[in-house]
Amino acid sequence: MMLTLDARVQITCTETDHVAPATVVRIQGKRVDVVLNQRGEDIIISMVMQKPGLYVGSRSGLEFTMRT
Repeated sequence: MMLTLDARVQITCTETDHVAPATVVRIQGKRVDVVLNQRGEDIIISMVMQKPGLYVGSRSGLEFTMRT
């Protein structure tokens, strides 16, 4: 899957296995920023490509993954 702006993706919290929808808001080289809406608040998570098809990021002490 090719990532594009405004693409809907699924991110997974590795600590809780919770899966949530997010939207791609920035693509810059191997970094992708996604916005996650939790309880009415937008949270931006920067994801960095670890290997083709796998992005990892962290926010608030939690690790998130995204597969494409």
